Amino acid sequence: MKRRILWLVLAAVLVALAGCGGGEDRPLFREVIPSDVALDGEIVDVGGVLNPPTFADTVTGIYAGVDPDTGDIYRSFLHFPLTTIPGDALISSATLSFVVKSVDPLTPLDTIPISVELVSFGPPLEAAYFDLPPIVVTSITPPISINDATHRIDIPVTSLMVEAQRQGLANFQVRLRQENDYTTTVPGLMQIDEASVANEPRLTVFYF
Repeated sequence: MKRRILWLVLAAVLVALAGCGGGEDRPLFREVIPSDVALDGEIVDVGGVLNPPTFADTVTGIYAGVDPDTGDIYRSFLHFPLTTIPGDALISSATLSFVVKSVDPLTPLDTIPISVELVSFGPPLEAAYFDLPPIVVTSITPPISINDATHRIDIPVTSLMVEAQRQGLANFQVRLRQENDYTTTVPGLMQIDEASVANEPRLTVFYF
């Protein structure tokens, strides 16, 4: 009798554990979120002076990198609202994509290493956000080259999205900058296309 009771208890425990299997037992959803062009923008350091932000809805593209002609340092910011992602969602994967409008390397064979940094700030963009401490950082791999011009590129940002979800951030905000932009000996400038809906930056999230 005792053995039967033990088996029944064990069976109940196994059923309970099976019900707690995680995301695999929940349907997988896909959400494509366009960036908010009115909140996207760039900030440029010109000779040690931070200029006011330029917002993407006033130009055809925003820049990230170091101008090889002037040495001006550009950092771009993309803003994606997360209102369509449930707060209890389990992130399976996330991909940032945008169209590279132009690439201006120091020489045609040079590449531009670009960091993608999760940041958090209350919009709208302000010049002071140029130096915000990043929360999580990844890199565009392989580095940007002149061959990327006019093409849409995909950047895995799952670790950034997982952290944004863990912290309960209302927005997925990223800053793009050339790695070591204040000390680089090989400057280069990338422009992100913001001219049309067809080319808008997008965040694609798969979640349970």
